[in-house]
Amino acid sequence: MEHEGLLGGFKNDEPKSANRNSRYQIVIAVLALLLISAWSQINNSKISTNDAYGIGGLLPDFISNLYADKQEDLLFAYKSSDCPYEEWNQLTTTELSRKKEIHDEYFRKMDFEHFHPFLYHTKPSAMSAFAHKDQIVVTLTSENMMHATMYCRYYDCRRREISVPFKSAIFHKSTVFCARRPNAKYIAISATANEIPEYSIPIVPRIEKPPHYFTVCMAPLYGDEAKFLQIVDFIEYHKLQGATFFHIYLRNVSDYDRMLLDEYVKTGDIEIIKMHDHFWRADYMWHDAQINDCHHRSKYFSKWTAFIDIDERLEMNGAQFKTVVDYLDTFHTASIANLHFRVKWVMKHNNTPERYENDKQLTSEMLFHKYQNLSRIGKVWQQPKCIIRPENVAFMTIHQPLTMYKGEKDTIVDENIGFIRHYRNIQQRVFRESPDGMVNAMMSHGPYSIQPIDQWIEKNLTENILSRVKLVYDIVDVTCDQKKKMYDVEQVTAPCTIGKQDLFTKQ
Repeated sequence: MEHEGLLGGFKNDEPKSANRNSRYQIVIAVLALLLISAWSQINNSKISTNDAYGIGGLLPDFISNLYADKQEDLLFAYKSSDCPYEEWNQLTTTELSRKKEIHDEYFRKMDFEHFHPFLYHTKPSAMSAFAHKDQIVVTLTSENMMHATMYCRYYDCRRREISVPFKSAIFHKSTVFCARRPNAKYIAISATANEIPEYSIPIVPRIEKPPHYFTVCMAPLYGDEAKFLQIVDFIEYHKLQGATFFHIYLRNVSDYDRMLLDEYVKTGDIEIIKMHDHFWRADYMWHDAQINDCHHRSKYFSKWTAFIDIDERLEMNGAQFKTVVDYLDTFHTASIANLHFRVKWVMKHNNTPERYENDKQLTSEMLFHKYQNLSRIGKVWQQPKCIIRPENVAFMTIHQPLTMYKGEKDTIVDENIGFIRHYRNIQQRVFRESPDGMVNAMMSHGPYSIQPIDQWIEKNLTENILSRVKLVYDIVDVTCDQKKKMYDVEQVTAPCTIGKQDLFTKQ
């Protein structure tokens, strides 16, 4: 006779001990399955905890506890919505500085009846912004909204609008002065207080002592003539004159020329400012906006700043002063705020080379080797260029300041002290004058005479140009077979095996 038990059936004729052992084994097996299931759930919980710390596997309890008890480093104790505290950025100003009186006086004297708006902007288009101790200066790319009412719009580090808009006006063509606001990291300019403005731009602090003594603003780069040799000549020459930083304004250059500029950015010699907005203008029409922006960019960045073009060189007559900074060191008062240099012209008959080939080719093409026929000194107002104290100038133009905050408006530099050597390309590209007309215009500056640059500059400049150019363009090449081995690693076809040449090498 069979009996049905809790854990199954058994027969009466089976031994009782055997039946009992079988039931015990089944119970133990069930309990083991329950324990395994519970342990699995505990492990999953620990893995989730460890994953919260970025750890993929299970850690022993004592290691997990180390993570759980560790306090956050105060440097990183903030949330996604927080903005870091900055001591310089805690100021509120309710009105603009006393310089506003000078701005207002300038406008009272303006002849608006003869002012013709330049270009076709319908938006102010903020370009850059700089925080001074008493205000924020915003430069614009627009030039046709003179004295128009504008509103300063403030944003924190997460670009959330903060504070109420500050009412201001465009000074001359392309500058808006705004009050300071705590924690403002970005700013935008709008025509009304409620409209959606264009994209905000970062506010760069200019609060501390200027880090540079003498810097240079280069006019916008554009056009179809190759630029790399002119760029390296310009920068290395003025470094020998004592300049320690260059603001380079870029409209367009070739990829080959851009490699040299990027190298100078990498070594900390220059900042590149791209000239662009969403309104039409010809390339050469960016010059006024560039001058205005670089004037404000240089305030409290450098004590002295020169405004010159890529084909111009500040030259000192070595008998009295060896370099530009030697001359600048003689001024110990803020009353000298604009040094006005007259021009001597050099006729440049050919374009500069498009690429570096070898040292001999490059040396022969260097401007100061190839073109040395120098004109007489130009008149005081014939295309002069300036070195200014940026903070003392209210409004700067291509050739001179128009309004001053303090100091003399013009200090004419004697030609026996220094002048501008202007390598003027007679292949006229922008204006209507024909090449023959340009030659005639240049000949009017005669008589001409051979006047090379000082020997110490010629020697050092040649070496420095070669060194920088070769660093960028004289690529250490390898054979096509060697290149193929490297391409084969990634299973890519080597360009040299199908007749294509690398951009900067010969194979």
